[in-house]
Amino acid sequence: MKINPLYFYLILKNNYGNIYIVKKIKNLKVDFMLNIISIIGYSNSGKTNFIEIAIKRLKKQLNKNCAVIKFIHEHKIDIEGKDTYRFKEAGALLAITQNSYSETTIFLKNKLSFINIIKWLEDSPFNINLIFIESFRDKNFPTILCVKDEEEIKPQLNENIKAISGLICTDSNRKDKYYDIPLINIETQFSSFLEIFDIT
Repeated sequence: MKINPLYFYLILKNNYGNIYIVKKIKNLKVDFMLNIISIIGYSNSGKTNFIEIAIKRLKKQLNKNCAVIKFIHEHKIDIEGKDTYRFKEAGALLAITQNSYSETTIFLKNKLSFINIIKWLEDSPFNINLIFIESFRDKNFPTILCVKDEEEIKPQLNENIKAISGLICTDSNRKDKYYDIPLINIETQFSSFLEIFDIT
């Protein structure tokens, strides 16, 4: 992992295997801490639904500001022929749009490394507390595996998985644990989610 030498970063890991990136400022005072949680699973396994419910509960109950980084496999983010696409093709580094619905999009021509995206969120003015990353299977962060049924679990197991969730939670014959990993229904076991991922 290459870190910008202008910053000093301390990497922490707790008993659950959760990894935090902590930026240090003068006098070694901690500015703030980002909790990063990875969500993986096959298509239509409940990943987006899990993140959606978690964000709502985190905001309502703990006033946490969340960000989501989603990896898209199937298509380009921008659309050929749209104004933002044309601006980028003309050479603009950034193409930014705003509308009357208080929405803003930022299209960046260059590829950003994953760590630079995290650093950008950390240094942003939005006071982000927690980041969900969806469908990044090559990232070494505490992970929730979303599955439709038990058969989907074993082929996707890795050492980063701390909880299992997804559509399997609707199965009346579901177990409390699979391969010694707890099953978490984010709607009814929100407190367990907070404990496992050390969110306070």
